[in-house]
Amino acid sequence: MTLEEKIAQLGTVEIRQLVDENNRFSLDRARELLRNGIGQITRVSGGLEVGPREAAKLANEIQRFLVEETRLGIPAIIHEECLSGFMAKTATTFPQAIGLASTWNPELVGKVTDFIRRQMRRVGAHQGLAPLLDVARDPR
Repeated sequence: MTLEEKIAQLGTVEIRQLVDENNRFSLDRARELLRNGIGQITRVSGGLEVGPREAAKLANEIQRFLVEETRLGIPAIIHEECLSGFMAKTATTFPQAIGLASTWNPELVGKVTDFIRRQMRRVGAHQGLAPLLDVARDPR
């Protein structure tokens, strides 16, 4: 792996950088921005407000480019926002974690997160971004 390829694996490209004015995959832009590969692609679904079918097609085109047209053929991790559900057109919104926790129902929380996971995987997303940290401190 060259130094440039290693650096590329640490980086991310925002989806709008890889599409044309009609939200279609741009081979020219990909050849310019992804010539050494890339570690992550940001918000294919949520970044363009396209439907699930279009998002899945776009994710597949990007991954195919990375596998077939870069020297190492390493696919990227596609990440999406999912703090209160998959943040994309037609996706379902749920209460945030503190609201789900207040149900005291771990089985329900598991079903909700599984549903979110399935929605994300159907469009090619691998990683959900849900920044949340609740630190409870009780000095008693």
